[in-house]
Formats: sequence, structure tokens, C-alpha cells
Amino acid sequence: MRIAVFHELDFGGARRTVSEFAKRLNKILDVDLYYIDDKKERGLRKNYKNVFYYPFHPKSWKGKNWKIRLYKDTIELFKLYNLHKKIAHNIELKNYDYILVHPSKFTQAPFLLRFLSNKCIYYCQEPLRMVYDPYLSNISSIKFPKFFYEFLIRKIRKWIDIYNLKNTKTILANSNFSKEFIEKSYGKKAEVCYLGVETSLFKPLDIAKTIDVLFIGNKNKGYDLLNKSLKFFKTKPKVYTIFRKNKKKNVSDKELVIIYNKSKVLVALNQNEPFGLIPLEAMACGIPVIAVNEGGYRESIINGKTGYLTERNTKALRDLILRLLNNDKLRIDMGEDARKHVEEKWTWDKSTDRFLQIIKYAK
Repeated sequence: MRIAVFHELDFGGARRTVSEFAKRLNKILDVDLYYIDDKKERGLRKNYKNVFYYPFHPKSWKGKNWKIRLYKDTIELFKLYNLHKKIAHNIELKNYDYILVHPSKFTQAPFLLRFLSNKCIYYCQEPLRMVYDPYLSNISSIKFPKFFYEFLIRKIRKWIDIYNLKNTKTILANSNFSKEFIEKSYGKKAEVCYLGVETSLFKPLDIAKTIDVLFIGNKNKGYDLLNKSLKFFKTKPKVYTIFRKNKKKNVSDKELVIIYNKSKVLVALNQNEPFGLIPLEAMACGIPVIAVNEGGYRESIINGKTGYLTERNTKALRDLILRLLNNDKLRIDMGEDARKHVEEKWTWDKSTDRFLQIIKYAK
């Protein structure tokens, strides 16, 4: 059986999904990779039979130059459309049994989907949040004429996203939360195929705990809640932050494992996180997690056993952090339960087995 895999993702959880699936699928199937990026990635051949790289160099826009923004919303998208059409043609020539398509960092649902046959499987990590997520889609505070431009572009982006998905029959979701979000947004059914953790890499290490609270994520998606909660501590805990930066893998996996193991508690506070690999990685390292009671966090964390789920409240967050920092036995027991929970349910092998069951009915 032969399968083609496509992605054009930055480093992060979604790109990790691509490589972890491929690593396991390539043991039993012939897996070819087609990917778009501004430079080649090293070491890919170990996970694929063949690798096909397509260079694409998007312009960088930092929020000031309107000409670059206009270019990115028009000419750049047209160039990407033509490149996807070319890739789809090359894929179809090889007559694969299945084509696994991952999301686009440019359009969410990739242009590629509209050019492929119904053997295509789309792993939709989330719908286009700038359109469908109330938290991100509200632009009422933007002044005219920026409001008019943003309103128009989002309408166009929504149309592109929907049209790209038009003929896709098999859609995978990373959680039940994402499944409901996808079905509500697109009116299409989705199958849940959970992500996983490489438990041989992310594991407990015998090293000193020098970090009280670890936060990994985006500055504007959760860290503000932690920062506000710190004002309510009499003695502030030692906080370590890793802010995700677009296109930059600023911490290697091996470094990340050490950071997890140096930490006593991980806080996961992103707004409606579709799934969340970071809490699972921390739990695999034996670290309890405190997460907001939203999104995919509710499906991976057992409240009171592997960590805590809390409302988006600064004092409640402080109280839970103190509960774990002030009770070593509770924290250690909860960390051990977290590790067992990941080993029993959240491995990449289990995720891959689920994927193989789904694709039997994908044609």
C-alpha cells in the first residue's frame, strides 16, 4: 500500500504530527512526503521512501507595510494556488492508495484539496479560527478603513477555506472538541484521531526541580492569565516561560524534556486549545498539569488525578499552583498517575493504529 503525505507547516504540534505518523506508517506502508517550505528540512529520508520538496518564499509582514499585506492576500495566494495545482498533478500521476493532507499555515484548508481525488484524507487540526472562533473573529474594535479591509479579506479567506474543503469526504479531528468545532463550522462529519506522545523520549528523569511553574505557548494566548495570577502570591514562584515563535523551533526536543523534568508544575492556559500536545508531553515526564477547563485540555487531563482543570480565574489558578507546590507527595503522586495515563492512552502507536482503522473506510 502506498500513501502520499502533504504539509506546509511551521515547526510545532501540527508538524510533529506529520513526522510521528510517518515514522510509524513507513514501517508497514510506502510513504512519500510532499512538502512546501522556504528551505529544505534535513533528516527526512529516514521516515519516508521518497521526499519531494517545493520551495516557496512568502514575504514577511510585521503589521506595518500595507503593500506587503495586500501582496500576501492576493499575489502570494495566487502563486501558492498554482504551486498546489502542480503538486496535485504530480501526486495524481503516481496513483497512491491514500493521500494524507495536513493543514496549511497560509489558508488552513490547503488549495491542494480541491485538486485531489476522493482518496484524500484531511487531518484538520482546527477550522479557520480567524473566521469561526468568536474570540478571534471579532474585529469591531478596528477603525475604518482597516475594518473594511479586514472584513473583506476574512470573507475571501472563508470562501477559500470552504471551497478547498468542498470535495473532501474524510476529515480527521484531533479531539472531540475539534470534531464538534469542525462539524459546526463546515457542516461536514469528522472522525476523531487523537494525537500522541513519544514516551521513550518524553519520560521522567532523575534531576533536581529548579522550576516551580512552567509555561509554554504564545504570549497573547494564556500567559496574561498566569502573569495576573502572580500578583496574588505572597512569595512569587520561580516561573520559566517558553514563548512559541513562528517558524522557529527555539528549543530542541531533548532540551524540552530536561525543562519539563526540572519543573514542578506545567500550566496550560491557551484559549480553546484544539488539543494540546504540551500538557501530554509534560504528563509523560511525570509533571502534573493545571489547565483551563476549555477545548481539548478537558479530554487529556483527568481532573484531580493527573492534574487540575480550572476556570479562567486568576485566584483559582493561584490556589491550585500553591496546592501542588506546597504538597510534595500530592505533586509526585499526581505526576506518576499522569505518566501512567499517557502510557495507557496517549502514545503515537495508539494514534497510528486508530488512523489505520479509519482509512480502511476512506475510499
